[in-house]
Amino acid sequence: MLFLLSGCATIIRDSNQAVPIQANIDDVNIEIKNSKGSIVYKGRTPTTVWLKTSEGGYFKPEKYYIKASKHGYTTQYTIIDWHVSLWYWLGNLVFGGLIGWFIVDPLTGDMYYLDDIATINMSLSH
Repeated sequence: MLFLLSGCATIIRDSNQAVPIQANIDDVNIEIKNSKGSIVYKGRTPTTVWLKTSEGGYFKPEKYYIKASKHGYTTQYTIIDWHVSLWYWLGNLVFGGLIGWFIVDPLTGDMYYLDDIATINMSLSH
């Protein structure tokens, strides 16, 4: 019964995801902010960070903004964006149905996933 009341993305996915962050040079300072502007990570590349895929509300995916800096290089900005899982679409079509589409997966945020990797291309200052 519990399986029938679950959303498919919730069964397959987790609401946290490891995202590797790399740059074309080593030891770049990075600061990651969530969609509300709160700093969720400060560190250096290369690294892997665990990020939430949802900001915790109904149909509220999370997006992250990276500021990358290093002395002698131009500050760069990039985004870790969200996407909707194929498990959400196809899994709920077969198993979860309307409960999975409109209640379970949107509430848990498990229907979303983030970019698989974030790559920063630093360039020398002029």
